Order: sequence, then C-alpha cells, then structure tokens
Amino acid sequence: MMYGYTLGLRPMVGLRLYGAYSWMFWVIVVLFVASIALSIIAIVRTSKHGKYSSSSEALEALNVRYAKGEVSKEEYEAIKKDLK
Repeated sequence: MMYGYTLGLRPMVGLRLYGAYSWMFWVIVVLFVASIALSIIAIVRTSKHGKYSSSSEALEALNVRYAKGEVSKEEYEAIKKDLK
C-alpha cells in the first residue's frame, strides 16, 4: 500500500514536502515571514516619530505660536527651556 499517492479513493493525509518543488514551499514561507517582520519594523519605526522629529522644528513651531500671540511670554520661555 502506498501512502500519499492515491487514485481518488482515499484523500492524502498530511503535507507532502518532498519532490521536485519542495524547495519552493520553503522559499515562499521564508518570504512570507520576512515580509511580516519588515512590516512590523516599518510600523514601529514610523510610530515612534511624532509631529516634530527634532527640537529645532518644535522650536520653530513655538516661535510661530508666540508670534501669533497664542502663547504668553512666560509660557514661551518655559517651553523653550524644556525644548533645549
């Protein structure tokens, strides 16, 4: 009795990973796992960056807010001190 090779009378049991194309299965598995890992890395990297990536950009935004009058001089000085 040969297992795995049938004439349609009995379904094949298990995953047959031998033969001419067995390497293709493993290539697909490795590519799939690598794509998931790279996606997770990309999501983590982009989520770490806030609206302002450096303190100079944040300081520039603070200067604009101060020029518009949205921030008082005391608040401006305190935030500026925190940024540096």
